Amino acid sequence: MHIDISHLSKSYGETLALDDFTYSFHSGISAILGPNGAGKTTLMNLITDCTRRQGGEILYDGTDILKLGKCFRQKLGFMPQNQGMYEQMTAWDFLAYMAQIKGLKKKAAQAQIRELLAVVNLEAAAHQKVGGFSGGMRQRVMLAQAMLGQPEILLLDEPTAGLDPEERIRLRGYIERLATDKIVLITTHITSDVENIADKILLMNHGKLLFASDRIEFISGCNADTLEGAYVKRLHTP
Repeated sequence: MHIDISHLSKSYGETLALDDFTYSFHSGISAILGPNGAGKTTLMNLITDCTRRQGGEILYDGTDILKLGKCFRQKLGFMPQNQGMYEQMTAWDFLAYMAQIKGLKKKAAQAQIRELLAVVNLEAAAHQKVGGFSGGMRQRVMLAQAMLGQPEILLLDEPTAGLDPEERIRLRGYIERLATDKIVLITTHITSDVENIADKILLMNHGKLLFASDRIEFISGCNADTLEGAYVKRLHTP
């Protein structure tokens, strides 16, 4: 199971958001680091085919995802950075609606929703309207919907934004357990969230992939003691 990306590019007007990105993702957790405007979210949107690419290719197990179409999208779980929900729905109803879109049968959907609400610590708020949720609670609902259907590929764009430290620790552990047989891509500004769980670290800036390696090499290869320290050093090294 692998996603092979070759010479991927995307512009918005005169702004080059992604510049000749090439990389192969395999099972495990790949953390994508970079400042705002680095191209991380654009990359996610291209992999999900939410945004039309302008150059390059994305292959899943050797076949272009555009040819796979719906078959590929059914393998995806996506948590976008911008939260879009139906404000009048309860958390349970929203997840049931997303499960229906993903084609889950009702009995299986209900079992998964119960499990996922427990994982994201929202059991007590299951029948409250999401319009009244805090930002952190909404973030947890979006993470739960991404994991519906037990996807083979999980794309998490800033998954812990707005969560308190206890919730971040809980979700890190769950994501780590999930990743044994999935391709998991995480974009984040919080290096501590991926320092102990990521198999691969990618550094992006201005739409370019600057560096990619396993976590240990990423840190020790620039004589840093922490992932945060390595991130700063590598980002500002010509």
